[in-house]
Amino acid sequence: MNRAETIRNFPKTGWRNLIARHLAALGQHPAKSDFLDYDTQTQLLLPFAGAWYVYWGGRSVAWNRHVVSHDQRFAYDFLILDQSRSGRSFRATGDNNADYFCFDLPIYAPADGVAVRTENELPDNSPGEMNAKAPLGNFVILDHGRGEFSFLAHFKRGTVAVRDGERVRSGQLLAHCGNSGNSSEPHLHYHLQNTAIPFQGEGLPASFVEYFADGKRVVRGEPLARQSVSCEGAFSEGALSDPASNNHASNDHAFSD
Repeated sequence: MNRAETIRNFPKTGWRNLIARHLAALGQHPAKSDFLDYDTQTQLLLPFAGAWYVYWGGRSVAWNRHVVSHDQRFAYDFLILDQSRSGRSFRATGDNNADYFCFDLPIYAPADGVAVRTENELPDNSPGEMNAKAPLGNFVILDHGRGEFSFLAHFKRGTVAVRDGERVRSGQLLAHCGNSGNSSEPHLHYHLQNTAIPFQGEGLPASFVEYFADGKRVVRGEPLARQSVSCEGAFSEGALSDPASNNHASNDHAFSD
């Protein structure tokens, strides 16, 4: 079985996934942080319409492989699963990006801000391949003020809809979900940090407001790995007019930077 097949067949739910998470976490430790008790200042909304699955999210290594990095200490990876097919993230064979349920879906600004830096020209990887030389792939970095910067990454090539220096409103289309950068299958990477410089600065807890987690309303909270989360409707109406918003029913242990 080659790498691409291994990634596709790795269980994203269930007991095998749970065991694999804990085995992979052995000997690893979260990066030290002075922001464990930090309260997110920006009112963040989940940046997508419909139900998405939190593959990495939380504060322990087993739940979130990003926690070993200072800048991504509180990062998330989101994708979409088809619950009727044993939790797969793709239709057909999964050989093509278009097979993945989240690929090419719209991603929105989680809050008002200024796009301080963007990338739009990097190619999307074939599933199973990764571009470690450009870990973020195509991305948007938003300055929300008060020392909080959102990083949204791995966008589809040519879909970034905002420019450097542009003022962005909450809910505005940023780009479409893709598979660029250090990513082995289509998904959205999100994290909040205290600088606009990739891989420098300290990660900040990113609490989202007014969303549902596994069907339960959350006024404010941090999504956790293995939860199904959806925004309370802020983007759902706007998404209907976007041709890429044909959401399907709602990982790979190595698919993100």
